[in-house]
Amino acid sequence: MTTTATEIRAFTANKFEAPAKFTEFCAGGGKPLGGIIGGRRVQGTMNVTFESTNPGSLEVLATVCEMGQAEVAEAVEVATKAFHGTGNQGWKDTPIEERCRLAMKLVELCDRDRDVLLACEILDGGKVSELAEGDFTQIRGCAEYFCGVARRAELGDGDALQVADGVRGFTHREPWGVVAGIIPWNYPIVLTSWFMFPALLAGNCILIKPAEDTPLSALYLGKLAEEAGFPPGVVNVLPGRGEITGQFIAEHPGVRYISFTGSPGVGQAIMRTCDRHGTRMKREMGGNGSAIVLSDADPELVARMIGRYTNQHYGQTCCTVHRVFVDQTIADDFIDAQRSFFEDLQIGYQADAGTQLGAVVNSTQYARILRAQEETASRGGDAILPGGVADVGSREGYYLRPALYRTKPSIDCNPQEVFHTFATICPVDSAEQALQLANSSPYGLGASVWTKDIERGVALAKQFRDGTCQVNCHNSIAYGLPYGGQGISGGPGGGVNCEDTFYDYTQVKAVYVANYPA
Repeated sequence: MTTTATEIRAFTANKFEAPAKFTEFCAGGGKPLGGIIGGRRVQGTMNVTFESTNPGSLEVLATVCEMGQAEVAEAVEVATKAFHGTGNQGWKDTPIEERCRLAMKLVELCDRDRDVLLACEILDGGKVSELAEGDFTQIRGCAEYFCGVARRAELGDGDALQVADGVRGFTHREPWGVVAGIIPWNYPIVLTSWFMFPALLAGNCILIKPAEDTPLSALYLGKLAEEAGFPPGVVNVLPGRGEITGQFIAEHPGVRYISFTGSPGVGQAIMRTCDRHGTRMKREMGGNGSAIVLSDADPELVARMIGRYTNQHYGQTCCTVHRVFVDQTIADDFIDAQRSFFEDLQIGYQADAGTQLGAVVNSTQYARILRAQEETASRGGDAILPGGVADVGSREGYYLRPALYRTKPSIDCNPQEVFHTFATICPVDSAEQALQLANSSPYGLGASVWTKDIERGVALAKQFRDGTCQVNCHNSIAYGLPYGGQGISGGPGGGVNCEDTFYDYTQVKAVYVANYPA
């Protein structure tokens, strides 16, 4: 059955109300929600709390304790003991089947408490239900995939080589020990899962540092991990600000490996800190995704498809489309269709039925997006839709209208990642010109080509300077294929979602053995 343009719509909300179990969890028995260290709830020594709010209503959902240097040090200590074991079997020596059993038990508990975790995504994260429900499926998908990888992974001693007379050598692969995941606010359940399962199944003990805007899902997952039976110290959750808790994690030499997702500036700063004491680090640091639309494409159909991805989580998606290069022969029709799609987006509260464009996560992002809209126009972008503040009636929140600009190849009016429903459209003379412009960005996370000529599309896609290259689709992710960035968008390591990801959470050594001298 052929898809028609009218069938393509933005991710849309169903009516959602928080279950009582979520409200009870947020209440914390009348106390702020503490971190989870060694199976204990920890209030922290800094006596500092922060509020986690619903961005679409500004309602305070929970008060959370910020973890400081003392808590990071304690978490590293208990995680190290859990890794090695103290008079009993450590996590590093736990059989793969037992690790998989605990991982899948955690998945079962997540399924049981699905509505609680959806409340974390929808109310704490500001996401519409259609997208949140898809994100939730990643918990099981990720766990099952990495259980399969773990079962066939080659850990321990490799095959021996005779390297000289009386000397043999072999590799020994083992987990790092204590590893940390610094998780962003835009996809908390997805990105916590993408860190947690490969790291745990490889035999590491973990520290999860959720974003201060969206800490609730990580804290709830930590609670469920304890219920699942993970030994104390294997899973630890350290809520707090990046410049405080995140910095203390990066500074601690007992953290052997860090997986970071966030902005280039923060990721580069953490990398410099890690370099001081040799902590390894992998990074995914945003994008400014491009789409090339060739002359044979249906402009209305493709404009709506690209519009759906540009609006995914209101543009708060690292790999989504923000720069479109369209053949000039169909540019006017494409622009008209994209404008229509953006104008028709239903702006409103993310938990109300029918909402497609909700509030952005916080006041900082709100101001940053408004400033980017002004700068794009000042750089020469011709406003098709000027953006600006959106009025949603009685709701208080960080609501903005979508922004769309027409530009020229000679004007660079969209050089930075703008985390909103925001795009520039540049008519071009040729696919080669479009490719040159697409690759001129320092980012390199995701890009796509749209054409009926699949062979030509694949040939062009291979030339993108991006980690994920797509033909007639975008924001594509599948287990077994790497998702990672090039340029300032990421690296080193194997990205996420593939076998290389699992091996990123291990270290390999060369061992040489010579006969004892006579």
